Amino acid sequence: MGIRDTDSGKYGTKLDKTNKPHNPKFMKKKINVLVIEDNEYYSNLLSNAIQQSLNPFLARGDYQLVLRSFTNAGEYIRKIKSGELACDHTAVFLDYYLTDGINAGHVVKILKEHDCHPLVVVLSQSKSVREKSSQFSFDYFVFKDRFAPALCGLYLQQYIEDKYSVSLEK
Repeated sequence: MGIRDTDSGKYGTKLDKTNKPHNPKFMKKKINVLVIEDNEYYSNLLSNAIQQSLNPFLARGDYQLVLRSFTNAGEYIRKIKSGELACDHTAVFLDYYLTDGINAGHVVKILKEHDCHPLVVVLSQSKSVREKSSQFSFDYFVFKDRFAPALCGLYLQQYIEDKYSVSLEK
C-alpha cells in the first residue's frame, strides 16, 4: 500500500520534486553546517556563500542542507552542553575572536568533548591568529578577505565530495 497523497485524496506512490518515489528507506543525506561568527553581516555573507556552493549537491535531491548560524558563541555552547543541539555537524565555520572572551579554541574543545569530528574552518582578519590557533586542531585557516566566503564554500564542496564519494563533475 502506498502513502496517501493529500493533494488528490488517492492512494499511490508519492513522488518528490526529483520524481523519485517517497520511501522511508530513501533518506536524504544531511549536510549539517554550523557558522559561528559574531559579526551578523559577515555571518549572513558566509552562510549565503556556503548555501550557494552546495546548490549543485542539493539540486540532485539526495542531500539536505541544515545550516545553523550563531552570532553569540556562548549561546551555541549553552545549547550544545544542554543537549538542545546535537553535535552532528558536517562542517563548522568559526571566527577566531568571538564575544565574551570566547575564541575558536573554546568551541573546538566543546566539539571534542561531545565526540564531534566535523570539518573545522577557522576564520580571522588577523594573520597572526594562525600561529595562536596551533594550540587546537582545525582543518583550514582562512584569512577574512573578499575571497574568504567563496574559499569556504570550495573547502566544503571538496569535503562533501570526499565524504560521500560524489563529484560535481558530470
